Amino acid sequence: MSSINPASGVPAFLSAIDSARQGIDSGLQTFAAAAQAVAAGTVQGTGAAPAAVVDQLVARQQVEAAAKVFSTADQMVGTLLNLRA
Repeated sequence: MSSINPASGVPAFLSAIDSARQGIDSGLQTFAAAAQAVAAGTVQGTGAAPAAVVDQLVARQQVEAAAKVFSTADQMVGTLLNLRA
């Protein structure tokens, strides 16, 4: 039986955290751009562009998914710390 090396999971944790951060940043930027498009359409009296509303929904899902990745990475660290203790 091989022993478990808690340190071996650290690079995966850092990669997961970085991916989650990038996903959240990208989702928030997409959401902000779509919100501006919706606002511009509303101000000009053309109404909210359906594509911009869909972009907001997709961006929201992207942020939620990235937050779940972050949460899972957090659980990984907890597990690694418990193994080390």
